[in-house]
This record gives sequence, structure tokens and C-alpha cells, in this order.
Amino acid sequence: MTQFPASRRLPAGPDQPFDINPDDESFALIERLFAHFGDICKLEPRARKVPAYIIHHPDYIKHVLADRNQNYIKGVGFERVKMLLGNGIIVSGGDYWRSQRRMIQPAFHRAVIAQLSTTMRVLNQRLLARWEAKAATGELINVTSGTSELALETVLRAILSDDLDAIIARAGGNPFSILSEDSVRDLQLAFKFRALTRQVIEVAALRRAGEHRPPDILSVLIDARDANGNPMSDKALVDEVMTLIVAGHETTASTLNWAWYLLSANQAAEAELHAEIDGAPFNDILGFDNLQRLVFTKQIIDETLRLYPPVWLFSRKALAEDDIGGYYVAPGTDIFMAPYFVHRHPQFWDEPEVFRPERFAPDAGRQRHKYVYFPFSMGQRRCIGEFFAVVEMQIHLSAVAKRLRLRHVPDRPVELEPHINLRSRHNLFMRAEPR
Repeated sequence: MTQFPASRRLPAGPDQPFDINPDDESFALIERLFAHFGDICKLEPRARKVPAYIIHHPDYIKHVLADRNQNYIKGVGFERVKMLLGNGIIVSGGDYWRSQRRMIQPAFHRAVIAQLSTTMRVLNQRLLARWEAKAATGELINVTSGTSELALETVLRAILSDDLDAIIARAGGNPFSILSEDSVRDLQLAFKFRALTRQVIEVAALRRAGEHRPPDILSVLIDARDANGNPMSDKALVDEVMTLIVAGHETTASTLNWAWYLLSANQAAEAELHAEIDGAPFNDILGFDNLQRLVFTKQIIDETLRLYPPVWLFSRKALAEDDIGGYYVAPGTDIFMAPYFVHRHPQFWDEPEVFRPERFAPDAGRQRHKYVYFPFSMGQRRCIGEFFAVVEMQIHLSAVAKRLRLRHVPDRPVELEPHINLRSRHNLFMRAEPR
């Protein structure tokens, strides 16, 4: 049973009230507060009605996400996400979330992803052909838009298979491309995106009415049943599909964008990547069964996620009183955790600003606190699509690095855009050199 401090001691914090949000101002403030107040800090609300704690110590994060997770529900900041995604598993909670999670889980079974990896290979072959053509003419590659378009089509094909082609034919273009073409995640985009739900409903209805069942994620969700033997409603099905599209696109696109930037700036790591790929048994694009050979490639992904976690800010809300690190937590308190800064915690990371993939060598992290690294969250709500994303990124990095060397062209400063996802504020352009 949790014991509360007799004095109900509260952590220190700034005098000026502030409401944390996924934006530039909050990012800059959290950075200053971490430097000044350390592992836990209290903020008085400006417009909200309850105080907020910002926690950075992995013990505290473990407490909230694992040890006492039943006392913490999804926190503030999900209002905009819910407008975009509906009540999918990123937003939902309680028994409904548990039921949906159980029904969705089979869609991300290893065997399903192994089958979907064939599509990943085909899409990367097409991308590589375009990038090689640009390399031949000296034309710059827009890596940001290229990886975004690749990640979007990958997740759409994984969910919809060839039914995506029918949607594109009816619409005269890919209607989901608004996600890669429009970087602003505002109310206007939410309305446009939610309007696309009818496309998913139409495909699902055709599949239910006929015998057409492609081996993809949508088919798994249509056939899924809850503990009482009931299928998902159309609303639930659509919400989960829209959630998977957005989450599966943006996190992967952002990580690949940053990975190419980091490799361009760290040629020793790039050389080790090339050596690993050149030693693997493939001439074109490595297949699923051989991905385990790409140990260093996986380390590059892990280190990129450490430095640039796509979701840089998580939030929870306390249901009942609690104790975090000897500090009293009142019911309703907002709890914020920022992986971007925890991943740079000087107590747990040597040279935290330096790109060093060897940090994630098989034995290197054995002594490291498990909760000092959580790009996909942790505990019960750890990202369901983590393995899918890693496979997708391994295939892409190995395919491109086998044939090309990318060099960043610094046409403007590389800046962070810390909004819902941590992206580069400006597109990154690179010159491709044949290997």
C-alpha cells in the first residue's frame, strides 16, 4: 500500500503559472526547468484547474507507467489527438481500451508482419529507383518528404492492400496524402482526415459482404472478436484504422528523417552500417528472415529514437492521491514525462548529445535503467506497432545504404519542431552518391 509523506511535501517549481502543451514554448520551458529543478518539478496552472508535475527520473516514470499505472489515465493534450483519431487505442482507456487492444494485437503478430514485409520491400525498391535517378543527375533529394511518403504508403498498404488502389482511382489521387503534404495538425486537418473514414467503411463493407479477404491488418480487425464474441462496430473499426494510419506514418517518417541526418553527420557510424550491410547475404533488399543480422542497423534506429523520440511528451492524470519520489500527488494532478530530455539525462547517459549507436549493442545496456529510454512508451500502453516500425525502418535503411550514400546539404539551419510529433522544422535535402 502506498504511504504518503506525513507533511504532504510538494516539489519545488517556478512562481509563474504555465500550462504544458506540445509546442515550442513548453519544450523550451521544460528544458529550463529540468536544468534548474532536476528530476521533479511542480507547475501551477495558468488556465487549467489542477497543478502539473514534470518528472525526469526513470524511477518516477516507472512508478507512473508501470508500478501504479492503474492510478494514472491518459492526461491532457489528447483533445486534439482525439479530434483527429477518434477513440482509438492511443486515446481510449479502461475496459474498452483493454478489449480493443486484445482484438488488435493479432494484427501485429510476427507472422503477419513477415508477410507485410514483402510490401515494404517493394515500396523501398521503388523509392530507391527514384533516388538513384536523382543521384545520376545530381538532383537533390528531399529526404523529409521522401520518407514521409514512403511511411504513409507503407502503413496504408499494410492496412488496405490493393484496396488502396481503388480508393485512389475513385478519388483521382491518394486522399490520405494530406498527412504527408500538410504538416500542420490543426482543426482543419482533423476535419479533412475524419472525412476519409467513409473510404475505410466502404472497403470494410465490401469485404464483409464478399469473400475478398486480403492478408492485411484491416482483414484481421474485421475478423476480430471481443471476449463475448462480438466484432468491432464500424465506429470502433474506423477509429482504430485511422489511429494506425497516423501513428504508423508519423513516427516512422520522423525517425527515418533524423536517421539519415545523423548518419550524414557521423561517417564512422555510416561506414559501420555499410560494412554490416555489405556482409549480409543479399543483392537487392534484405528479406524478413535475415533482418536479425542487421544488429548495428537496429542500434542506429535505437540511438536515433533516443536523440529524437517522435513523441517527445507524454501525459497522465492521477486518479487518486499518490507519492512520487517522496512528494505528494493530489488527485487530478497532471503528470508530464518528456522522453527527449530523459533520453539526455546526464546521470544515466554518457555524452548524451553525441550520436553513439554502440550504446545499444547487445550487452551495452545491461546496467542501464530500463525506464530511462521509452520512445514507444512503457508498461501496458507500450506502442502496439513497435515491431512493425522497426522492421520497416531496418528494411529502408539497409536498402538505401546498400546502394547510396546520403550527404546533407545545409541550405538552412536544422531546427526542431516539437509539436505533437518531434519533426524537423524544415525539410532536409541531401545529395545522393552511388556507392
